[in-house]
Amino acid sequence: MKKIFLILIIAVGVISCDKTEAPLYAGSQTLVYFPNNVANLDVVIDDVGTANIQINASSLSDQDRTVTLEVVEGDATTVDFDNIEIPSLNVTIPAGEYFGNFVVNGIDNSVETTPELLTVRIVDAGEATISPAPVEIRVRQICPIPEGSFTGPYLLEQVTPIHPANGVPSFETQVVDVTVNGGSTERAFSAVWIEGLGIGQAASTIPMDLSCNNVLVTSDDIGTSLTCGDGPITLGSAPQTGNYDATDDSSFSLIISEYILDGGCGVSPALVTEFNLTKQ
Repeated sequence: MKKIFLILIIAVGVISCDKTEAPLYAGSQTLVYFPNNVANLDVVIDDVGTANIQINASSLSDQDRTVTLEVVEGDATTVDFDNIEIPSLNVTIPAGEYFGNFVVNGIDNSVETTPELLTVRIVDAGEATISPAPVEIRVRQICPIPEGSFTGPYLLEQVTPIHPANGVPSFETQVVDVTVNGGSTERAFSAVWIEGLGIGQAASTIPMDLSCNNVLVTSDDIGTSLTCGDGPITLGSAPQTGNYDATDDSSFSLIISEYILDGGCGVSPALVTEFNLTKQ
């Protein structure tokens, strides 16, 4: 395997000349937009869920504003409409307020734990300028876990033997801080990948979702700050999943893929590595 080394990036002041499709508007005009372009609609297994999607205006008005939305068809929307209800595609931003809410309800007729997409954009806001950026709503089934569980200090231990491509544990045995990372079932912790080589790279953040007894890594683009000279080395999800018991947060397992992008290291296919996390 080629030698792994640290990517150093020095920002000296970059001026972008790229074109942008974002609307240009004067300070006296109003922009109506989604402040967040991704949202989760978590539907409890055999039950329901609701997502409130905020829509912002950049200035106040002494009258109610009506904002009209539409569903973006095609590959951008893959949800089964039997599993959602949209009360209205007209949203009111009340007089004297900067925002209103677009509501989508979920019903577990056939919702899966793998998210399906509902993409919505703004098509009219009266005299205001509208942002073309849509919101992507990820509709997924969740199994509730007790509030505050699976958080705090956990001892991280590698189960899979050390791979020759690394020469040291993927993550050293250590106590990590597991925190809530967005939705009620989403968690994350930070640790330095192949720290034992003493290269001095920054910690990687590993995002997870506790999805109906399965622990899923929710990104395939987890940075390591390392390369073998031909692009970044990244971590991500694996074909297998870890597992947890919703009634007992004393431990859970996690499986990740290493070298999803191998940075020119010649590690193919990606390594699949398992860890145990035990509450301290």
